[in-house]
Amino acid sequence: MPQEGQSAGVRELIAQGRVEEAAAALGRPHRVEGVVVHGAARGRELLGFPTANLDAAEGGEVPDDGVYAGWLLRTDPDQGAEARWPAAISVGTNPTFEGTERTVEAYALDRDDLDLYGEKMAVDFVHRIRGQRRFADVDELIEAMNADVERARVLMRDEAAPQV
Repeated sequence: MPQEGQSAGVRELIAQGRVEEAAAALGRPHRVEGVVVHGAARGRELLGFPTANLDAAEGGEVPDDGVYAGWLLRTDPDQGAEARWPAAISVGTNPTFEGTERTVEAYALDRDDLDLYGEKMAVDFVHRIRGQRRFADVDELIEAMNADVERARVLMRDEAAPQV
């Protein structure tokens, strides 16, 4: 755990998206919690990556905009048997779609059968994959998302699952 004087430094690391360094200082991955809310449904309907959109307004410091590898966790295991999934996580405003609202979205790797709306969930940020960027079109975005998901799979392959 960070000492009192280190807290500002850890917050700064998180604000910069340096989640691996923040985890080293915290002794665990940085976690953001929130209730899964309905988004624009582009992930499921247009892009092929259904995401859990967290209402994370009061659930912790959200890292810098970008794509991360980490964990999507059900914080109330009584809601279902599986409680955690490796995930590709997007933080940002969805600039390819001219978005203005900052979101935290997590795609549970290789899962398209989860219905998590209304559930309290958490996201653990383990690795930063890249910063946020605007793509010329949807095809270019999907190509990048495929690469991001593959990178998340590789990064999370040997990560120990966190406790809920």
